[in-house]
Amino acid sequence: MASRWLTLGVTSGALATLGALIVAAPVRAATLQYWWFDAQTNQLVFTTDGEVQPQAQLLVNPTRIVIDLPNTQLGSTNTSQAVGGAIREVRAGQFDRQTARLVIEIAPGYSLNPQDVRVQGIRPNQWAVQLPTPSQGAAAPTGAIPAPTATANRVDGNTGTGAAATLTGIVTTGDGFLIRMSGTAPTPTVQFTNDNADNRFAIIDLPNTTVASTLRADDLPNYRYSIIAWDIAQQTTNPPSTRITLKLGPTSPDWRALRNNSGVIVLPPSGVPIGSVSDEPPPLATAPSTPAPTVQAQTPPPPAQTPPPATPTPPPTRSVEPPALPSVPSGRVVVAIDPGHGGRDPGAVGIGGLQEKQVIFPISQRVAALLEAQGVVVVMTRQQDTTLDLQVRADIANRAQANLFVSIHANAISMSRPDVNGIETYYSSESGRRLAAALQASMLAATGMRDRGVKQARFYVLRATNMPSALVEVGFVTGAQDAPRLADPAWRETMAQAIANGILQYIQQGL
Repeated sequence: MASRWLTLGVTSGALATLGALIVAAPVRAATLQYWWFDAQTNQLVFTTDGEVQPQAQLLVNPTRIVIDLPNTQLGSTNTSQAVGGAIREVRAGQFDRQTARLVIEIAPGYSLNPQDVRVQGIRPNQWAVQLPTPSQGAAAPTGAIPAPTATANRVDGNTGTGAAATLTGIVTTGDGFLIRMSGTAPTPTVQFTNDNADNRFAIIDLPNTTVASTLRADDLPNYRYSIIAWDIAQQTTNPPSTRITLKLGPTSPDWRALRNNSGVIVLPPSGVPIGSVSDEPPPLATAPSTPAPTVQAQTPPPPAQTPPPATPTPPPTRSVEPPALPSVPSGRVVVAIDPGHGGRDPGAVGIGGLQEKQVIFPISQRVAALLEAQGVVVVMTRQQDTTLDLQVRADIANRAQANLFVSIHANAISMSRPDVNGIETYYSSESGRRLAAALQASMLAATGMRDRGVKQARFYVLRATNMPSALVEVGFVTGAQDAPRLADPAWRETMAQAIANGILQYIQQGL
């Protein structure tokens, strides 16, 4: 039996080499939690509950890719997935007492070039195997799979004291990122550079800033807005300073950084809509490397210091009795509801410390209850306040074979812009456009809020789900009009009724 081995390892700033196994002393056995093969992209993604060092090999007779996960147990995951076409099936099993195994079997009569197989670490506990399109009637494969690329966020801090500010976290917002601070937020500077491989970097320097000892690499955003990796390093200066290096993906813009009341916000340039920036992990992403020394510095203009109103007065509430929810046609209809963020990721943080996850989770729960009362089968991507990767959210909907997918979020912008308010709904493919339009129309009719439109965007959960999908933004936690509404349980009930009504109307019109 011919075999070609590839060994993968995740180390800080280093890549494994072909044929060399890097063994770390395991603290405990990991568990294979999720895996899914996307037939549209020919990509297998798997997640464990701890760090893994996979071994991959290409076997023939029959042709198959085998991925072994040492010191890993199978867990309560699916054991096989029939694919069809050039990929016969993907299966998971316990190879021996200490090794879980994933197998991608190529259909008879097909072959692939192992040089075109890419194995990529997304996190130390999450990996993707990207296959080329198999060829029909090709010769038996020869050669070895290339060495993997590994992408990992990194945090190196807590080496100094006496700074005016401490970096405590980074969260994704509807307009970019918020670098959360305790103390007096610094005025950032931004630099751009390329390395010898023409990878592009943005460097954000935060003077007089330390890094919180509680900040972990896993707490950082993962492939949001085409940023491949975050590297946060405290500099040995007096007073201490912190440098954030962003490795930029192919669709990532030249970011700008501004100070605001909550910390530092990272936004795309004026005129670049955030919806045009992809969330999808680039398939050939590589680990962050040290940027070249030549940089072009940009100093942003002083940020506006106008504080938002401390206690915004809510606008007059429309007294609108929600219409009776329409019934669904006979037959099983499955709807996936995705409450965004959760757990360590609070989402956007707005006026009065209002967190996005605090707003959208009760709305999502009520939407689910209202749909179930009308005979809809509802699958929630999370049932409690837990952290969940984007891929896992899409996997849950795909495995459930949901008829449609709705992700629920709240928006944010700079705290100096309380005038920005309203609701908007996103779709990715044409199959989601009608769903997004139905949701937007229903929310507008029920709430009378400002209409920010139905927009196309490349959000990962919209692209990775196999059914009509939409992402709703129910208002701005930073908006003077929206924030009081978002904090009001009665208003959340109205919004939940509106979202459920939009979903049911879409179902009635024909899936």
